[in-house]
Amino acid sequence: MQIDIMRTTVDLDRQLEKELNHATSVTREKRATVLRLAIRAGLPTVVNRFQAPRPEGYFASDYPLPKDRLDLEAAMAKQKQRPDR
Repeated sequence: MQIDIMRTTVDLDRQLEKELNHATSVTREKRATVLRLAIRAGLPTVVNRFQAPRPEGYFASDYPLPKDRLDLEAAMAKQKQRPDR
């Protein structure tokens, strides 16, 4: 197994650098390690934010509700509810 290491320069603003310094002092890890961990933890959030939302009912055909379930839900909605004591 061969691991390719890509050296990259990252520009940080002052606020982010202060937060990075705080994180390195708390974790006692190298700056590169803290940045790598932060990128791995936050990258799925960034990707998810920029993905187009799925249209309503996108998964409806994958999870069909049986007819008797819809009838049961309608009947339960008509029942009066009261708290258990």
